[in-house]
Amino acid sequence: MPYAKSAAVLGAAAVLLCGCSSSVKPPQGRGKVEDPRTEAYSNYYRCLLGDHLPAQKIGRVSIQIGALPSGPTIRFLPTPSAAQAAQIEGQPQYQGAEVIGAALLYPNGGSDGELGQIEMCLAHGVQS
Repeated sequence: MPYAKSAAVLGAAAVLLCGCSSSVKPPQGRGKVEDPRTEAYSNYYRCLLGDHLPAQKIGRVSIQIGALPSGPTIRFLPTPSAAQAAQIEGQPQYQGAEVIGAALLYPNGGSDGELGQIEMCLAHGVQS
């Protein structure tokens, strides 16, 4: 019987010690999610503003230059391959867009000069 009491006490002590040393840790992830419009190596938004274009961020992944329906719209997809696939699939929301890297550029009623400036800014981060 004395062994049973000793085993019970040691078992309870082990449970307490294990419980005290454990803690809930928050997920450690890999950092913050970067905004595709302003990522570190190619800040498209800053480039557009530097070219004196009236750009504004829309939602989480788009930039609008000027006002709709005449101003060009840029929508970023996760990867260049995703942008190409979206255009190839032929879904209505992607029709009429030009793929530049991971960006889909909808020209709407933008002028040739304006579209040229936008294309130059978007081409900064594109790997050939």
